[in-house]
Amino acid sequence: MAGGTGTSSSGVGAATGAGTKVNVTLKLPQLQNLCKRDPDGYREDYDAQVRRLESELNILQLSPQQHVSDGLMELIQFAAAVSSSSYKGEESDRIATMLIGLLVGSRGADESNAGNSNQQDILVMSAMLPTSALQLHRDVRKSCVSALILMRNKGALEPLRLLELFFRLMAVIPDKGLREMLYKHMVNDIRNINKKGKRDDKVNRAIQSFLHRVVSSTATSNGESVEEESSTDIAAKRATDMVCELYRRQVWNDDRTVAILASAVQSSNNTVMSRAMRFFLNIEEKMADDQKAQEESEWDASQKIDYHKFSRKTKSRQRHVERQVNNRKKQQRKREGQNTDEWMDVRDDQGVEASKKLYPAIELLRDPQGLAEVVLKKLKAPKSITYKVKLLMMNFVTRLVGNHELMLLNLYPFLQKYMGGHQRDVTAVLAYTVQACHETVPPDEVYGILKTIAHNFVTERCSEEQMAVGINAVRAIIARVPAVLSIEESKESSGSAAFDVEAFVRDIAAYSNHRDRSVSIAGKAFTNFIREAYPTLLQGKDRGLKGSALHRAKTKPLRYGERKVATGVEGADLLAEYESKKAAYLKQRRLQEENGEADEDDDEFEEEEEEEEEEEEEIILDSDEEEEAPDLVLIDPTEDDTEAASSGGQVESGHEDEVLDLSKLTPEEREKLKQHVSSTRVFSAAEFVKMRKLVEREERARRDPREAARRKRAIAQGREFEELSGEESDGSEDDENAIHVKGAVNPDDIQAMAKRKRQSKAEKLQKVLAGREAFESKARAGGSTNAEKLRRKNFLMVKSSRAARAKGRGKGGLSAKHGVSAKRGHGGKKEPLGHEAKKRRRKY
Repeated sequence: MAGGTGTSSSGVGAATGAGTKVNVTLKLPQLQNLCKRDPDGYREDYDAQVRRLESELNILQLSPQQHVSDGLMELIQFAAAVSSSSYKGEESDRIATMLIGLLVGSRGADESNAGNSNQQDILVMSAMLPTSALQLHRDVRKSCVSALILMRNKGALEPLRLLELFFRLMAVIPDKGLREMLYKHMVNDIRNINKKGKRDDKVNRAIQSFLHRVVSSTATSNGESVEEESSTDIAAKRATDMVCELYRRQVWNDDRTVAILASAVQSSNNTVMSRAMRFFLNIEEKMADDQKAQEESEWDASQKIDYHKFSRKTKSRQRHVERQVNNRKKQQRKREGQNTDEWMDVRDDQGVEASKKLYPAIELLRDPQGLAEVVLKKLKAPKSITYKVKLLMMNFVTRLVGNHELMLLNLYPFLQKYMGGHQRDVTAVLAYTVQACHETVPPDEVYGILKTIAHNFVTERCSEEQMAVGINAVRAIIARVPAVLSIEESKESSGSAAFDVEAFVRDIAAYSNHRDRSVSIAGKAFTNFIREAYPTLLQGKDRGLKGSALHRAKTKPLRYGERKVATGVEGADLLAEYESKKAAYLKQRRLQEENGEADEDDDEFEEEEEEEEEEEEEIILDSDEEEEAPDLVLIDPTEDDTEAASSGGQVESGHEDEVLDLSKLTPEEREKLKQHVSSTRVFSAAEFVKMRKLVEREERARRDPREAARRKRAIAQGREFEELSGEESDGSEDDENAIHVKGAVNPDDIQAMAKRKRQSKAEKLQKVLAGREAFESKARAGGSTNAEKLRRKNFLMVKSSRAARAKGRGKGGLSAKHGVSAKRGHGGKKEPLGHEAKKRRRKY
């Protein structure tokens, strides 16, 4: 037989009846089809082709550089396809061993088949291939790899055996196209193993153990890096990339996968270490981008509906249109967050949104303290590491310290060495320093950082940009470690750590009146933060209205080591008071209805109450449909309110009709009420949302006297329960759509305002139009200002007013010091009128 053709083994002239073999000249595709239909009848023909394949492979191993015919590659594909489908078992193993021996040499194939593959040394797997395997023609090698992939897809080969072989090939073969083919197959093979309903944990553990050995082989005990890159380093790079890709696709997202990448962080190869660190720092953003892109693609696909306008109208096409319309409605509900499969609306509860975040890989580390110490030791070692890699290592160590609240005290003096005013990428170093700060850091360590920043950045010899960056960094550090503001802690510090907090805070707050806009903005932001955190440190003129109220309330941060312990569900007492007053209001309104004194406002409020009750009933019914549970009994909320009110403050007084008022309770009685309500009630999703809003409203009233006054006016006007029903969103739409990673600090957040990313012309115009619409629609709290009232007055009423008569005198007026009266009429040029000429005129 020649060139991939053959004849049947039976004699010539055989009969063509039933059960007899056809006596024809066959090609390999025809023989493959016949072997699939009748494996036993055509076994001799198959064996003849396999013997021919063995002889040609032996000749090829003796002279691998000779010209290869197309018949050999066709024969390889034939043997792999037939053995994996018709003769699976010993025959498929023999063919696989033959092809592996051609790729890696006979000795390597014998080693891969001997014993358990999990106990093999990784150095043997990454050894150099023999000369015959390296000089093999690229087409033959690609044909063998395709045949092995075919056998693996049909289940004739174990995944780990092929994985080890492909890693050996990727480490030494210079063919880039073949390496990409091997890498893509390994990733897809592991994805297919972990499909829904097909997940094999035993195979996953074996593959993860092998990849862990590959990555760990590059880690050295002494931490010295190897200049020359070996095949082991190449295999470790590919293994790291594969694990990162599988985690990003949410195939492997357990702690074993994170442990593999933690070993890669300790690698002596800088490339492997950098890839693993970038994974821990950026994986959440990449996965969030992937999810957002997937949602957008689903939304775009649902908007395109084929109505079959120019096709024949059939029932199947009509059903197809209906399915498309229903899918679009479903995507619309999902996009709006209504009637989803979630147990509550994600827009109403930040806790649910936080729990739905993608897997935080840095939170799954088993030994973050040990890993941070190893990386810091390598960072401080006197060896040649590029500054870019050093910044990456700083970012990783500080993120570890901040997320896990580690105690790594020798990190902060090391960071101070890179806080020079002329240091390259000093803004990134300051951002990493902010990442490393948390509540358990001793204030003595933070005092040194604040001194360094103040001496190197917040001085008059520095540029305005440096001053603004320094002030923003100081504010961010104090926000993460509020214990440094404690006067008691600063007085207890001694020696080089002595620090006068009050003088430092007042010095930084004085920059709010700086001539440069960026420095002034940074100083005002710092002053506003101190007003809320510890207004006593500021001077009286700098405290403002909110700061003065908090100063009278003796607001101050907790000392180092001091904690505020919760004794119940936050807001449970406020919910009891709210429901008690609400029940009393409804009872009073019912009495008015009986007497015929109800008005239209009460009817509108009753409709709102009925809508809220229907929404709560829908939440309960939806939970009943999803899970099998006992029948729920709907209890009248007024009964619970009466019981809660009686248990809190009515038992002692003895009056049944008394409404619960927290202002009349002592702090001890209020804590007792919170514990009682938290332990005797099972809160629903709507009640948790309501408690969160009540806590936010009370906090705003405590911090802002204006908010407290608005609250009193709302109670006096009977609008006490209307504010809670509306949706309150303090953040802008851009902040809600932004991707927030826990513990990460963006260097752009502490940059000077003038040096931040500039907006395009379209973005500026959009912002201007949005502000104009908000102004014209009065989309702000409170009424109109005095300046707006003055603009709307009739001109005849204000032309002779005192302000108009005194307009030419004083600061900013039309006096002679501006050169108007002195130069007018004498040929002089008229100068601008200062702030009066720049006033913004608005139309109504």
